[in-house]
Amino acid sequence: MAPSNLEENFENKMMERVSVVWFRNGLRLHDNAPLHKAIEAEGTKVLPIFIFDGETPTTKKCGYNKVQFLLECLNDIDQQLRTVDSRLYCVPGKPEDVFRNISKKYKIEKICFDQDAEPIWLERDNAVKNFCASHKIEVEETIGATLWDPLEIIEANGGTPPLTYTHFCHVTTGLGDPARPYEDVDLSTVNFLEIDEDVMLELKFYPCVPTPETLGFVKNGECKVYGGGELKALKFFNQRVQFEKEAFLDGSFLPNRRDPDILKPPKSLSPDLKFGCISVKKFYWAIVDAFVQVHEGNPAPSYTIVSQLIWREFFYAMSANNPYYGEIERNPICINVPWYEDNKRLDIFLSGQTGYPFIDAGIRQIKLEGWAHHVVRNAVSMFLTRGDLWLSWIHGLDFFLTNLIDADWAVCAGNWMWVSSSAFEKALNCSFSLDPRRYGRRIDPYGEYIKRYVPELKNFPTEYIYTPWEAPDSVQEEAGCIIGKDYPAPVVDHDVAVQRNRQMMEDLQVDIMTKLKHVPLHIKPSDSDEIKNFFRQN
Repeated sequence: MAPSNLEENFENKMMERVSVVWFRNGLRLHDNAPLHKAIEAEGTKVLPIFIFDGETPTTKKCGYNKVQFLLECLNDIDQQLRTVDSRLYCVPGKPEDVFRNISKKYKIEKICFDQDAEPIWLERDNAVKNFCASHKIEVEETIGATLWDPLEIIEANGGTPPLTYTHFCHVTTGLGDPARPYEDVDLSTVNFLEIDEDVMLELKFYPCVPTPETLGFVKNGECKVYGGGELKALKFFNQRVQFEKEAFLDGSFLPNRRDPDILKPPKSLSPDLKFGCISVKKFYWAIVDAFVQVHEGNPAPSYTIVSQLIWREFFYAMSANNPYYGEIERNPICINVPWYEDNKRLDIFLSGQTGYPFIDAGIRQIKLEGWAHHVVRNAVSMFLTRGDLWLSWIHGLDFFLTNLIDADWAVCAGNWMWVSSSAFEKALNCSFSLDPRRYGRRIDPYGEYIKRYVPELKNFPTEYIYTPWEAPDSVQEEAGCIIGKDYPAPVVDHDVAVQRNRQMMEDLQVDIMTKLKHVPLHIKPSDSDEIKNFFRQN
C-alpha cells in the first residue's frame, strides 16, 4: 500500500536537512562561493560531493594524464576535509539521478554550484534545475570559473558576443572590476553531513576517491610532470605572483611570455585554472594588487598586465551562447574551409612521426606529459592546418582535449579556430606562417627540447637537429640514426606546402568575399599587433 501524503510529510520532517556543495570545475576550498551559500542555510548539514557522469569536468574526451590530474585535485579536497572529520563524497551517475537518490534519504534544501559557462553543460544543468524545481529545492548558481558572467557580457553588448578582443575589453570595463574572491571558510565551524557506510553502499557511492583504473582508464606510458590539487597549486601560485612582482620592480610585465622556457617544468597555472584549483579572481587580484603595491598606489594600465586571463574570458564569452562552437558546419562563427581528408597523414601527425623534429617533439610531449608550452602548441596547430598538412582543426581539438590536462572546450576550440584562420583571425589570412625548421631555434637554439622528446636524434649535431634530413650520410651514420629508416623523412615539403596552402586560402577568401560582399562577422583581430601578441601569449 502506497504511503499517504501525511506519512510522506512526516518522513520528510524526520530526514536530516542537507545543503549540497556540488564540485564540478571549481576544485578548491578557497574562494568557494557554493560553500559560502551552503552554510548560509540554517539548520542544514553540508554535503560536499563530486559526481562522475562521464563528462564533468573533463568532457567525454579524456586521457590518462587528464583524469589522473582530476583525481589528484579531488584527493586534495578530500584530505583537507578529513582534517575536520569530513570527506568529499564521490559517486557515479547522472547528476539528476544522483540527487534524486540522495533525496530519498535526506531532505535536500539547496544545491550550490559554480556556473559552467560553456554551453555544452547546459543540458546537464537544466536537468538538475528541473529536478530541483519539481522537488522544491533551492538552486544557488554562482560565478566562480570566470571573472565576469559571460552571459552578462553578451547582454551588455546587446545580445551578441563582442566581435574583437579590444571591443571585449571595452564592454567588460563598462561592467566594472571583477568581484574580489570570497574569504576562506573556517572548515572547523561547518556542520558537515556524515553518511553511514551502509547508506553509501545503498546510494552506490565510491568508498573513497577512485583511481583512474577504477574508472576504466589504462596507463599507456604516460608520465605527467604536473601534479594536481589546491594546496600544490597555491604554493605554485605564490611563486608565480612573486615572479610577476619582480618583473614589475624591473619595469616590465608578463615575464613568462617574455622569456619562454619549453624545457623546465611549466610556469603556467593554466591546468589549475582549468580545474579551478586556483581561483581566477584570486589570480587576477593578486597580480593587480602587486602592481599597485610596486607602483605606490598607481592603478594598473587597463588589462595589459593580466592579458592572459582576459583572453581566457574572451573565449568563454564567445562560446557561451554557441553550443556548436567546437564544430565547423553548424558553427556560425567558423568558416568552413575545405580541409583535406587524409587519415594516413593524420596518423603520422598524431604519432609524432612527421619528420619535422620540433613538431614531433611537441606531439610526443603532449601525449607523454599532458602539457606543452604555448609556443609548441601554436607550432603543431599551424602545422596540422593551414601551415603544412591542410587537415581540419577538429582533429587537433580532439587531440588536445584528450591529452592536455589544461584543455577546456572554450579556450581550446577558440585557439584552434584562430591558428587555422577559421575564426577570430583576419579572414583566411595566410600571410603569417610558422616554419617548423626555424621556429624552435629562437627559444631552443641547441635543440635540447628535441633531444629530450625525439631521442632518435639525440646524437645529431646542433646544425642539423631541426633539419636532420639535410645531414650528410656520414653524419647520420655517426649519430646512429638514418633518416628514412630510424627516423622518418619530412611528410611534406614545407616550402611547397606553404605556397600551395596560401594560394588556396586566397582563392577561398575571394570566393567568400564575392558571395558575402563583406568580411564575415567574428573573424577579425583588432589590429596586426593583436595577432603578434596572441602568438606570444602563454
